[in-house]
Amino acid sequence: MKKLLLIVLIVMIYVVTNGINVIERVLNQEETEQIEQENDESSSYTWTNDVLDSPQSEQMTAPPKEDDIIQKYESTFEELKENTINEIEEIKEEVLANLNEDPNPLQIGAIVLKYEQKATKLENEIDERFNGFFETYKQELNRYGYSTASVVKLERKYKRTKSQLKRDLVQEANAWIEERNF
Repeated sequence: MKKLLLIVLIVMIYVVTNGINVIERVLNQEETEQIEQENDESSSYTWTNDVLDSPQSEQMTAPPKEDDIIQKYESTFEELKENTINEIEEIKEEVLANLNEDPNPLQIGAIVLKYEQKATKLENEIDERFNGFFETYKQELNRYGYSTASVVKLERKYKRTKSQLKRDLVQEANAWIEERNF
């Protein structure tokens, strides 16, 4: 029975890992296309268009500095990242607590499937959260005619961090399996 569970876990890890690799390739391709599109958009847009078309009361204020906008969003990004890592740690601790309670291989398989679904749902929520953040950041930079290169850099950082977290979690799962002699 332990061998069957081990085979199921290995297959699940293999599927998840390959899925991650495919997603990363697709995201990298989308990222390249997005950068090219943003370069086209930013080259034709200037904040003066907004100023000329806005009411006079808005014309009195100067646009915020690009560095101020970047700093604001970078600090927000770090807060989002920390909150996300905390959420992941909570689920990981919950999984380990449930797995340590009942060493029955069938129960372990059920627990793994339950939390795999929960992790997928959390990943989708986190992606939506960060995508909304990146979109807001991009809109603010575009509003004032600034380059969106800083958004692209943070998106890359998010994708690298996400990939690293997944790799770390898979390594921890493998170590746990080896420790339990499954």
